[in-house]
Amino acid sequence: MQDLLDIKEAAAFLRVSETSLRRWTNAGRLRCFRIGGRRERRFRRADLEAFLGGASHAGQHFCGFYISDLQRLREAAAFLATGLRPDTRCLLVATPDVRRAVVAQLDRDRTTSRDLRAGRLLQTEYRDSAAAQIDYWRSQVRTALEDGVSRVFVVGDVSAGALGKLPLGEILEYEVEFTRSIADPFPVTTLCQYDARSLSGLEAAGLLQCHDGAERTYRLQH
Repeated sequence: MQDLLDIKEAAAFLRVSETSLRRWTNAGRLRCFRIGGRRERRFRRADLEAFLGGASHAGQHFCGFYISDLQRLREAAAFLATGLRPDTRCLLVATPDVRRAVVAQLDRDRTTSRDLRAGRLLQTEYRDSAAAQIDYWRSQVRTALEDGVSRVFVVGDVSAGALGKLPLGEILEYEVEFTRSIADPFPVTTLCQYDARSLSGLEAAGLLQCHDGAERTYRLQH
């Protein structure tokens, strides 16, 4: 087999930790080959590219809960760092202070800093209504695809934005509509962030049901 990468090379390719790769391969989420007596992991570049881009559009709408501002920052930056590539576009939707912190985190890395300067990250705030926000997503994704982008990565800090002020029932309806209108038909990978400190267990469970399920909830891997 040709073009096999070791775990260090594969982690650099995906911009994640080696620990993350071990967890993903152990869980069967990412294919690898075992080589030699020590059964060391090797990865095909094609498999990594498929994992990064997603084999299908469905199953790319994640829910992330944070319990501190630092966790929110780290998870948003890690998610966007995975998506910042020449053939992708990233969207960060959050309040100005959160956006500044996330960008500052990304700017510390030489590779993501270069991607930032290439204009691959767009920043904005949430619209005042769920309908207006869905229209915004649809417009941005279609524009990106017309520009030749293969996939769009989205991070939205729902709790800190205008949508976070809506009643929970309306937020749940928005998330369902996002899946139906954006996540399913388009090549979009999304992390919706929520402040767990302001949610009850029942509310958090309701949010999970509107995303890809508890087992696929995004977690920052260390």
